Amino acid sequence: MPKVKAKRQSVSLDMTAMCDVAFLLLTFFMLTAKFRPEEAVTITPPSSISEKALNTKDGMLTISVSNEGGVYLATDDQMAREFMLERMANRYGVALTGEMKKNYMSSEIVGYPAGAMRQVLNMKPSEAKDKGFIKGIPIDSSNNELSYWVGYAKLSNPELKVAIKGDQNSSYKVFADIIGTLQAQNINIFQLITAPENKPK
Repeated sequence: MPKVKAKRQSVSLDMTAMCDVAFLLLTFFMLTAKFRPEEAVTITPPSSISEKALNTKDGMLTISVSNEGGVYLATDDQMAREFMLERMANRYGVALTGEMKKNYMSSEIVGYPAGAMRQVLNMKPSEAKDKGFIKGIPIDSSNNELSYWVGYAKLSNPELKVAIKGDQNSSYKVFADIIGTLQAQNINIFQLITAPENKPK
């Protein structure tokens, strides 16, 4: 007597719940994503074959040099950023408002003379850039404001690592002035940021 074969049935899965979860996750990431603000200055660092990664464990203080020789400062330590602003504003007699602090914290870099601080902080970072205020921090021997910014950052967080990121076409003299400023603050260990390049065969 022949065996009776069971009728094959296709397996059906209800994907409604999975689609709901996928759309919820997508919506969550879209609403919480923070877009990177436009860079105030474009810097193309020189290339090197070094493969050593930056040590950002204790925070990083980055000094950037544009191809025109402008000097800019940035740090990922938010407390140090606030401390620098308060000390510099106090030093130059600038009364800070909530809006000024908000504009300062929404910018990635500091890149203007202290004399223009009041004007710059009363604008959004993109507006200050469009109006030409973001020209760099003075590092002249007669007016070295970079030393104050760096000093206040290190006072807030002595463990901050220092890195210099320079454009490949920037002047060597500016680098020498920056290194001199760091040495005057007893900062003798710093890193240079370069673009990675393959090792020669």
